[in-house]
Amino acid sequence: MLIIEWTEEMQMILDKYPENSTDYLLPIIKNKGTNERYTYRNVGYNINHNLKTIARKIGISIPLTLYVARHSWASAAKAKGIPLSVISEGMGHDSETTTQIYLASLDTSVVDKANSLILSSL
Repeated sequence: MLIIEWTEEMQMILDKYPENSTDYLLPIIKNKGTNERYTYRNVGYNINHNLKTIARKIGISIPLTLYVARHSWASAAKAKGIPLSVISEGMGHDSETTTQIYLASLDTSVVDKANSLILSSL
């Protein structure tokens, strides 16, 4: 379980939905007795599909996904000097080692971007 401060932005998102009679925060899994894992996974697929559509429409070459959103948050947190332990907790990782592996994959994209900037200035 992750306990976080409830922000105005979160409330604005929640207010877009009618009152929810399920045990979940958002009305993603509406019918009890269905395969909840399957439903949750399908909703994730739909979100990713819609994010990619939005990216194409606004000219973003990176295919947006929920995974990209997680990476973006972790990358922004790292750039702001937020401690690894806090990033790890925010990501819901069981250990800081997992977070270090996760952040290491971010470092390559930062280096790639730096190389691109240098090469374009030559």
